[in-house]
Amino acid sequence: MRNRSMHLHDKLTIDTKRRTRDGYLTVNARVARADNVQTYLGSEVGKPDMASVRVFRPADEVFSSDTMQSFAHRPVTLGHPSAAVSATNWRDVAKGWSDGEVARDGEFVRVSMLLADADTIKAVEDGTRELSMGYDCSLDWTAGTSPSGEAYDAVQRGIRSNHIAVVQQARGGPELRFGDSATRKDLPMMTDGEKQTMRDSVCGMPLDQAAALPIYDDVRGMVMSGMPAEQYCAIGHGAVVGQRQMGDAEAKAEAAYDQMVSDLSSAHRQAV
Repeated sequence: MRNRSMHLHDKLTIDTKRRTRDGYLTVNARVARADNVQTYLGSEVGKPDMASVRVFRPADEVFSSDTMQSFAHRPVTLGHPSAAVSATNWRDVAKGWSDGEVARDGEFVRVSMLLADADTIKAVEDGTRELSMGYDCSLDWTAGTSPSGEAYDAVQRGIRSNHIAVVQQARGGPELRFGDSATRKDLPMMTDGEKQTMRDSVCGMPLDQAAALPIYDDVRGMVMSGMPAEQYCAIGHGAVVGQRQMGDAEAKAEAAYDQMVSDLSSAHRQAV
């Protein structure tokens, strides 16, 4: 059985980076390791009844001409956008792009990219260590064992890259990380519906409370427009700056004060 149109995220690595005379940042990255098995939450791949799903990515899929070509001219984003990148939202989310240089590098695919956005460049130079590829594929639910002896539950087919995200920490093993070790653990990924529900709840929420939500974990620790990226994104979704929730005691005190003002006002009108 196949589950089509899955949108998944996987980890990349930056091997080299350099500034251009115009201030842009060129980077080189390994992409999409072949013949490996990665573990996803069942809810990520349409199997909520399974706690986890082991997914195999065969070399003949990774290195097929269609898959290789899909890595060229992909948008680079700061954190994963809420939806796949297309012409509709490119202007809002793209911070750079991959060029047409796509090559096989052993068991990996390697691409070159140009980062053109100042905040994204600063995030990389300030220590944001990882990249994460967003891609579409179908899953062939045929269990088996990989060439290295790892058991799997499904096989990726028709892999097509959609975007490359600069993130604080991405899925994958340490051999794909550049620089220092990760600073926090991966958090379970939510479904698109859960993300949208949480994003909708941000409108009117105090900023500090909204910024702590897991939907901003992909950009946490980065800086956008001179402020923490999670706060910047939360404000964009309608979080309220300077507002905070009152405790029970504060709420009761304020209610009592309002009642007192109302009583005094009423008494004054009656006296007149």
